[in-house]
Amino acid sequence: MHDILQKAIAGRRLTPEDGLRLLQSHDLAALGEAADAVCRRLHPEPYRTYNIDRNINYTNICVSGCRFCAFSCKPDAKEGYLLTREELYRKIRETIALGGDQILLQGGLHPDLKIEWYESLVGDIKRNFPRINVHGFSPPEIDHIAKVSAVTIEEVLRRLQAAGLGSLPGGGAEILVDRVRREVSPCKTSTGRWLEVCRTWHRLGDAVRPR
Repeated sequence: MHDILQKAIAGRRLTPEDGLRLLQSHDLAALGEAADAVCRRLHPEPYRTYNIDRNINYTNICVSGCRFCAFSCKPDAKEGYLLTREELYRKIRETIALGGDQILLQGGLHPDLKIEWYESLVGDIKRNFPRINVHGFSPPEIDHIAKVSAVTIEEVLRRLQAAGLGSLPGGGAEILVDRVRREVSPCKTSTGRWLEVCRTWHRLGDAVRPR
């Protein structure tokens, strides 16, 4: 395994066979030391940065049917919720009071919420908390919004960026093999659609994002 780690430290690309050997390795200390060496090569500065943020789940109502999820509720479940603006703002104010500058805004695949609702949500947050970055909506959520609203993925992303969405998390990937995805998340977006969301976001970049 040492030879593979030296390749990684030197910045050389690993092969699938290399990756398999690392996965089968139990030398966590060596893996950690190699990761630290790569980090120091890429970022030699004598400091590290971080941000304080908060994960806010705006709803737990979801039709995805993921077999591993203990969070979601069916639309008619009494435990289901959709945060009011007052509840949402309270959580954001608490985050700011602790020095936070970002919220991770995610929820379930709600069957009734269309793009206009999400535009209003993001816009309201940015009007009330202009310095908070909204890091929001996983690729499956974006794909679901597009389908429920009968619009393209690109239109959803453009409209949310224009409303104030600052960055897109990479949640909902699980395993990007459709055979497995259909078993564990029968109603969640396909691998191809997940990748399309991420590629579209990357292509749009900062083009329409408010300054």
